Amino acid sequence: MLRLTGAPLRLLQRVIALESALPLVVVAAIATGTGFAASVMFLKSQMEYDLVSPGTVYFVLVALGLAASLGIIASTLPLLKRITGPEAVRNG
Repeated sequence: MLRLTGAPLRLLQRVIALESALPLVVVAAIATGTGFAASVMFLKSQMEYDLVSPGTVYFVLVALGLAASLGIIASTLPLLKRITGPEAVRNG
């Protein structure tokens, strides 16, 4: 609808990035922090252990997962011109 009202393609790409990539990164950060906080509270209250920071493999896997997700989102951006143009809407 934005394209049909005259919005430029770059604006549509920014909107998609803000509506998909930003929530993905924010929710991933919140989920990771919540997981660590719950682990610390459980280990302290139930087992009287200190939480040991996970190794670099954990952080690499998380970064690879986020990069793959962002890559999938980015791979859809070149298709926007073809699927949102006026000719695609008329044929649809």
